[in-house]
Amino acid sequence: MSEQSILFPAGNNSQDAISPAEKKDSALHELSEEHSGRQYRLPLRGNSLNPMVDAATPLLGMVMRMEGMNSQTMPEHLFAQVVTDVQAVEQLLQEQGYEPGVIVSCRYVLCTFIDEAALGNGWSNKNEWIKQSLLVHFHNEAWGGEKVFILLERLIREPKRYQDLLEFVYLCFSLGFRGRYKVAAIHDQGEFEQIYRRLHHVLHTLRGDAPSPLLHQDKKTQGGRYQLMRRLTIKHVLIGGIAVLALFYLFYMLRLDSQTQDILHQLNRLLAR
Repeated sequence: MSEQSILFPAGNNSQDAISPAEKKDSALHELSEEHSGRQYRLPLRGNSLNPMVDAATPLLGMVMRMEGMNSQTMPEHLFAQVVTDVQAVEQLLQEQGYEPGVIVSCRYVLCTFIDEAALGNGWSNKNEWIKQSLLVHFHNEAWGGEKVFILLERLIREPKRYQDLLEFVYLCFSLGFRGRYKVAAIHDQGEFEQIYRRLHHVLHTLRGDAPSPLLHQDKKTQGGRYQLMRRLTIKHVLIGGIAVLALFYLFYMLRLDSQTQDILHQLNRLLAR
């Protein structure tokens, strides 16, 4: 697939669209997977300001969970499951009304990120990644680490139009995606940091500062000081016990004094007779 088709496709072509038969097969496959219990999945989706990030959250969570696993503990047919989930992400983005070029570009970045994580963590030893990658499957390309940054330069020219996609790319960077800078020298890592900070600045200009969290709903208690309870020690227990005994002793002495006074009054009345 050409670079131009990723950024600005003329329309929906047959290669990028999902046919009804493929949708049916995808639905049947997803239904069967619900009974098999895919352990790698993170099925939760949020409700954030970016529907594109929400749609890709399960796959991004899968990458994070798989980082600490080796090929011996990988689920069988992992590649086929991820392919199905990528197609599901495409369908969700279509339902959200994204442009076809934006959907293809999102898929390109997502596939490149997952492929990089798969090869970097040795997933391909016992999985289909040893035969082909997601980028080969969807875009007939072997490596997209270079083109992602070319794509980013074009997207950043119209940040308002491609805001959701830029935020998705930024999230992938934050989760460890490096592309052509994965095995780069130290000075090249500094170049990546410049790109990363530049993208952050562009997105910050669009979104602004994050709203401050509401910690106090009652203005009367706002600003009040809170202190965590200290752990009880033997010293505290002893002091508490002594204080309780002192209270009992004081109560006993007062009670005894009251009874003594009553007896003395009774004796005085008897002697007065």
